[in-house]
Amino acid sequence: MKLAFLISAHQDARQLARLVNSLPEDSEFYIHIDRKADIRPFQERLDRPNIRFIEHRVNVVWGSLNEVEYQVELIRAALYYGRADYLITLSGMDYPLWGNGRIKRFFSEAGGREFLQGISMLRQGKASRNYRDFRFLASRPWPVGSLQSKLRVALRRLVAATGVQKTLRIHCPGKTYTLYKGAAWWAITPDLARLVVEEWDGNAHLVGYFRTSFCPAETFVQTVAFNSGFASRCMLAEGRYQSLAALTPLTYIHYHPVVKVLDESDLDTLLASGKMFCRKVVSHDSDRLVELIDANRQ
Repeated sequence: MKLAFLISAHQDARQLARLVNSLPEDSEFYIHIDRKADIRPFQERLDRPNIRFIEHRVNVVWGSLNEVEYQVELIRAALYYGRADYLITLSGMDYPLWGNGRIKRFFSEAGGREFLQGISMLRQGKASRNYRDFRFLASRPWPVGSLQSKLRVALRRLVAATGVQKTLRIHCPGKTYTLYKGAAWWAITPDLARLVVEEWDGNAHLVGYFRTSFCPAETFVQTVAFNSGFASRCMLAEGRYQSLAALTPLTYIHYHPVVKVLDESDLDTLLASGKMFCRKVVSHDSDRLVELIDANRQ
């Protein structure tokens, strides 16, 4: 069982190295470092033949389509250079809760299942409101609070006030897609990964829809998967949308009100969660927690 870890990071090279060194040694690692960050500290700590830093670096703006851009570049690299059975997304601030033997057994016994959770955003009422707004200029790296950022927000509100909304069905030539939402943390097979790249490269209409959409890193891959023959292998959530945590199948994340930096006081909660990974782990504040997790992983 060969695993490929697709990792995005923008800071804390020490923590990224700690994460990579904690995972199965025979894995493949594909790493995207935000273009705003100095890549050298990361490269200095991680210099192994099975680690590849993505050359096409994106100036990441949260909630914009360029988050999908680096997701696709990570997938593309894993498919081109590697031969993994599963592609697993992580951030540099994640950490494994399970031992490596257990992780590899889990995927060995998965039988081609896609660990990608999603829920249809049709008939979700207020929960779908963000996805109905047009978000123009979302990929521009304007600081929050700047004049440009304020004008961007004003434009979104002005368009919404006219009653013009995005549809939750995406009408492309030859096919109509329903919008599905999930989390940016998943594990998929190379077959599904190829379809994601094919849609990104070849379906300009679909990509164009997400260019003005809210947080497509949580919807693009899900929409591709759940509107394809892979849907039956994915993890469909039915009923009303509850929370993003409920759509994150393998990773424990305390999302609200903001993503919590985990420390030793969270250990019991993490172990009881049954999740394979956790986020958000940082140098210094989470050091004692990592020691306790490592002792439990042995």
